Amino acid sequence: MRASPSRIKTFGDCANQYKYKYILELEGDSFNALTVVGSVFHYAVEVYEQYDHDIDLAVKTLRYYWNHLDELDLRIDSYPKRTSHQGLEDHAVEMLERYHQLTPWKGGELVGTEITFEVPLGPHVLRGIIDKVFARPEANEIQVIDFKTGYKVPQKLRHNIQFTSYMYATSRPEFWGQVPGYEQSYERFINYKRIGQWYHARNNKMFNAGYRDDSDYRRLLLAVDQMEASIENDIYPLTIEGEVCGWCPWVEICGTEVESPNTDLAER
Repeated sequence: MRASPSRIKTFGDCANQYKYKYILELEGDSFNALTVVGSVFHYAVEVYEQYDHDIDLAVKTLRYYWNHLDELDLRIDSYPKRTSHQGLEDHAVEMLERYHQLTPWKGGELVGTEITFEVPLGPHVLRGIIDKVFARPEANEIQVIDFKTGYKVPQKLRHNIQFTSYMYATSRPEFWGQVPGYEQSYERFINYKRIGQWYHARNNKMFNAGYRDDSDYRRLLLAVDQMEASIENDIYPLTIEGEVCGWCPWVEICGTEVESPNTDLAER
């Protein structure tokens, strides 16, 4: 099957949500302003990295596309309470300027940003986009960096399967063949350790997602194998703990396809 880090995460959050979104393709996704801020921020960071850390150009890019969302095929359907279009724009600029001042970007070797990949995962195909890959020869490390602009701060990242997916991709020769300027670099980086970094732009902090090795990649393969088996057998367990239901766009229709457990009372 074809899998992606976002699909694997959705299935892990709630398989029933995966069914609504990817199997039944039901309408429900809407463009919240905070989600759109994240998309525009990612685009501005890509410009920042490509044009020699030109923060002024990056800020101009962010402000332009924030006010011309249709050019990025985006729209805003709703704004969170106590926010405004201009206020979110100014906040996004602040996040970008803090990113510019972050010390870790001063050293190492930028491999690329917004890197699209497609690699084999056992009998499957794993595809996705990595926000940033940074090589640190002095530490013998490949850093896989994911940007987040929302409010939520992660609690546990060591076994985060999205990061495992990204780091697995960088362990494959097919990945390096898809990175401009690094097509022949697989052998160069083959023995580098893979480590994840979760950059929280809202408070300008980096969270260590830990190293990954072959044992993590085996669990990733197991996860996708089991996803495939569930889909083939039309089995989608509903997750009803944590915060998944609180932000699921299909919560209002979830469960409507089965009979109410109080039907017998209604008939009395």
